[in-house]
Amino acid sequence: MRSADLKTLILKLFGHKEFYGYEVHKVLASEGIELEISQLYRVLKEMLKEELLESSWKTSQLGPKKRMYQLGERGKAALNDVFVDTIKTVHSFYGTYLLSLIPKINVFKEIYQLLTNELKDDGIVVFLTINLSPMHEMIIQNLHSKLPHGKIVLVKPNALLVDMNLDNLLFLNGFYNDVPLKTDYADCMIVIDLPKRKYLERALKEWHRVLKPNGKLAIFTPSILIAQYEDPLTIGDFIEKHEHETIEKGEHLNKIILEEQVKHYFKKIEEKSIVHMTILRLSEPVQLRARAKI
Repeated sequence: MRSADLKTLILKLFGHKEFYGYEVHKVLASEGIELEISQLYRVLKEMLKEELLESSWKTSQLGPKKRMYQLGERGKAALNDVFVDTIKTVHSFYGTYLLSLIPKINVFKEIYQLLTNELKDDGIVVFLTINLSPMHEMIIQNLHSKLPHGKIVLVKPNALLVDMNLDNLLFLNGFYNDVPLKTDYADCMIVIDLPKRKYLERALKEWHRVLKPNGKLAIFTPSILIAQYEDPLTIGDFIEKHEHETIEKGEHLNKIILEEQVKHYFKKIEEKSIVHMTILRLSEPVQLRARAKI
């Protein structure tokens, strides 16, 4: 076994536990991994030098002192990287699974119906996201087929590179609270995830401005991020919670606060839960005293 693989395996096996060298050897042997004890102690020594591990000597009543190991700060960070990569992998496989379901039970069929209901084939849709997944791309592909005479405007950060070549798809650089489009422009706006709380009020005002007076807004968010929850979490909610917190550095948003702010801009709020996602459909925009023109 390569030293790098062995180091990762030690981090995963012992995580936040204290352990001694020969214990590692026994655990690996029980998993069918044959390893020379000299190689193991050489790797442990390297991990100490790299500050992946810390060690101390402890006296035993039944024998000589043992050198005990535990993860150092760099080791904890490295283990967290392993955790994040695992979450990304599981999420990717789960997305592939959802995409592969037969039409009768495919969750995206229901999502498409929610989005395209009452949308004319020459409509204008604004799709706002800071991260584009294969599932999001599929939604855009479906919208493309539903709008043969319409237009889709993908608003995204400048750093997000998108490889999609559709004849009615345009790209703009922007953010939740900065959508570089004129007032009363879109028939429908689709927002993936929610901005941080400090941006929410300005973002809602911006989305309201860009929509036509009879326009509709759909917000996609993992349910765990706006719902009250108790442990233990389901595996899906656990993945969504930690992906959002660990990878995206996001935050949870109280659902009551969200609805209170939404009511300032939209009269009608519909909520639909599909697997681990919640879709908020907002319609009947409130007529504000002034809708800024750009």
